[in-house]
Amino acid sequence: MLARVVREPLFHFLAAGAALFAAYALLEARRNEPVRLAAATRAALIADFEAITGGPAGAEDVARLEREFVTDELLYRDALAAELHLSDGAVRRQLIDRMRQRITDGLREPGEEDLVNFYAENLRLYETEPAASFEQVFFAAQPPDPAALAAKLRAGSEASGDPARFGAEFPRYGISMLRGLFGPKFVTALWEAPLGEWSGPIRSIQGWHFVLPTERLAPAQLSFQAAHDQVARDYLAARAREAVDRRVAELEGRYEVVIERR
Repeated sequence: MLARVVREPLFHFLAAGAALFAAYALLEARRNEPVRLAAATRAALIADFEAITGGPAGAEDVARLEREFVTDELLYRDALAAELHLSDGAVRRQLIDRMRQRITDGLREPGEEDLVNFYAENLRLYETEPAASFEQVFFAAQPPDPAALAAKLRAGSEASGDPARFGAEFPRYGISMLRGLFGPKFVTALWEAPLGEWSGPIRSIQGWHFVLPTERLAPAQLSFQAAHDQVARDYLAARAREAVDRRVAELEGRYEVVIERR
């Protein structure tokens, strides 16, 4: 008998209605819950005020603290009722960041053995980047006879260009810094230019350059001691990602995930 009743459409309609009513009643109860300033919270607000001001809180000060608490609580509830956490991107991001922080708050500090093992497993992360040393003659605009100027430089004669924003000599500049200063195309051409010989002009985001590469440094492995602080930061970041991933995997079991790619 019970099984037949459960299969009846009317039963499902009534059950759904009851669930909706219960959810609505719960929401209304939360909205109508009294705004309560607990005695302990009130005492903490007064203590903080007195610590900041260096004097006792008067009656007007206490009344203002109480009013500010009530104001904040009412505005907070109004924001929830307006569903700002759903529609406001900044609020949404703050909530997401706060959840990430809560998930990772319990991570323990790594020991030296943890860091040594992480370093050994990720040696490629702890190499110096490629670097180069070179001299340059710079022109803000393309020079009128670049071939003649290049020949003059290769013959050992001096040539004057325009004032260079970053100077004429670049000792052991890392590749990432050079990309930032001059752009990736310049860096590619600089690495292809022969050592000890003037080349150019090479165009960059700054202008035109005749370059004399004098040294190139390949990546080198940093010692554990030299990379220690970075290893510690990377270790904690990796553990934090793992903790968030575990929590997300749990949440994915509770929700249907739909990705519309068109």
